[in-house]
Amino acid sequence: MATETHLNLTELILPPAGEWMPDGGCWTAVRVADGLGYCLHGSLARELKAGDTVITGPNPDVTLRASQLDELRLEFFRVVPQCLNGLITVMEWRQFERVSTEAAPRVFHYAANEALALKFARLAALPDRESLVVRTSLLQLWASCAEGVLLSRGGSVVRKKNLEATFRRFISKISEQELAALSMANVAAQLNCSERHLSRLFRLEFGMSLQKKQTELSLQRACHLLSDPNAKIRSVAYDIGYRHISLFNSLFKKRFGLTPKEWRRQNLPAPTVVHGGNPRAHCWPDRHAIGPNADTVSEEVAEPPDTVTPLGNHGAGGSKKNKPDLLAGSKVYPAEGAPVAQKPN
Repeated sequence: MATETHLNLTELILPPAGEWMPDGGCWTAVRVADGLGYCLHGSLARELKAGDTVITGPNPDVTLRASQLDELRLEFFRVVPQCLNGLITVMEWRQFERVSTEAAPRVFHYAANEALALKFARLAALPDRESLVVRTSLLQLWASCAEGVLLSRGGSVVRKKNLEATFRRFISKISEQELAALSMANVAAQLNCSERHLSRLFRLEFGMSLQKKQTELSLQRACHLLSDPNAKIRSVAYDIGYRHISLFNSLFKKRFGLTPKEWRRQNLPAPTVVHGGNPRAHCWPDRHAIGPNADTVSEEVAEPPDTVTPLGNHGAGGSKKNKPDLLAGSKVYPAEGAPVAQKPN
């Protein structure tokens, strides 16, 4: 029974490829304690990693599935509104009843680094899970999610006027990396609006659809990765989410007018070579500048010496005792332009 696990933090372990469906008669908050799995919601599938949290409303039509390689350890609790008599108002109770009859189920995802998921992790780590402090904290955690559902039903006229401002506040709090991973259905559920309305708001704000914006962000990230000369183009495509290299090449060329290989050849700097002087002189890193505190690598150019002292010549007053003359027996050619001594007859 759902009432038996009302505000009771429970652990569940799914075997590899095992599945579990939250109870449809109440709200359920699930946290991934360990392992890798997926949240299947209609035709959508979202990957779940350790620390991620999913909160579902009544009749969620959600299935949590473990990966085929390892088991999935979950921690969850349920909230039964009927058990909150005396705590919620009559108006709130009516709103919860309406939510339970809606055709579109309520499903909320929180990444491991979001505030709600971090709070869930702290509560799950406490030793006494059945204490009053833990149970009231679990209720507060659920209420912070459910409150948005209640506020969304307070008045459609006011809500329509404020939805655009709410959307802008939502966008201002996420990074480009998070924006690239958003789904229209998930954002619409969080903002309590239709996907069609959300799509219109997104076009008004960015001048393009969410999908096109996500493609643009992915290709910009690809340029950053391609600036590493050691990165393989196939690996770059895989890192930004493209499994088919031909599709990646096509989208990249459509956006920048160049294939990834051409873009790299055009934008990466050529190696530094010193011309003139000693033909063997190149830019070599100064070994004294390489270290844990070196921000840059200085360049040391080999220059020919101003004067050359022949081997065996030790300067004026020098001694050749016990020092072999390495030029003995070798031919000595005159320098260019010097007069050539004539051999006497």
